[in-house]
Amino acid sequence: MINKIGYLFFWLVSLLPLSLLNIFSKLLAFFTSYRKNISKSNIKIVFPNKSKNEINSIYYNFKFYLINLIFEIIKMFSSSLKFYEKRVKISNIELINNYFNQNKSVIIMGGHYNNWEWAGPILSQIGNHHFVSVYKKLSNNFFNNFMIKLRSRFDIDAVEMNDLIKYLISNKSCKMIALISDQNPIVEENAKWLSFFGHEVPVIDGPEKIAKKFNFPVLFCDIQKVKNGFYNIKFEVIEENPRDCKEGDITKRFFKRLEYQIKQDPNNYLWSHNRWKHKK
Repeated sequence: MINKIGYLFFWLVSLLPLSLLNIFSKLLAFFTSYRKNISKSNIKIVFPNKSKNEINSIYYNFKFYLINLIFEIIKMFSSSLKFYEKRVKISNIELINNYFNQNKSVIIMGGHYNNWEWAGPILSQIGNHHFVSVYKKLSNNFFNNFMIKLRSRFDIDAVEMNDLIKYLISNKSCKMIALISDQNPIVEENAKWLSFFGHEVPVIDGPEKIAKKFNFPVLFCDIQKVKNGFYNIKFEVIEENPRDCKEGDITKRFFKRLEYQIKQDPNNYLWSHNRWKHKK
């Protein structure tokens, strides 16, 4: 019963126009505070030379971005494919098509930057392939099922990351495998560490291991906001032949590219994740 009420609420919210949801986002960003200390601490780590006013500005813009992102994700509950075709464009689709024309699967890596969820409906329509959205199971069953439901609307295969290898072995068709790979892993004794904005952090190296196992080319997915509710996607090659790389190279290149993306526009990154909490 509670789940049905929750779905009904989100469906009703999804029917509201984006212009109204943007207004709500600005109001909520002004009157609310979310993980303020962690967010500002993270911003200071990345931008140690920015003034207090600049830090506060990035934090406020981050709050607007996050609230607006949540509304845009909810919007997926009722939006059609035509809605996304109008609002999400790919600037170099020929790069992806080149791999698919060779019947090659690819791995695309990205961070929690701009609206990564809106990329799915568009990327799932490119060529003759399966679009695979890899996710980590959420502790809240309602929200976990809600996100799977949203991701599965547009011919997207939502695969839990612990099941990915089994999925790839049993599904030989051409695939685009999307992995958001910038957050903290479970830190174990053999954890991999890399420099991220000048500080050593543990990193998820699963995407690199999968790329090497299957020799799938690895691309960086750069999602940029054009204006509210409109995005542009550009792909960049990280590695064509992962088996030829030294261990750790692909992950290192990914984080370097992510650093550049965040420096270009820090307002649309998920600053609330406690990324620098672990010490080597």
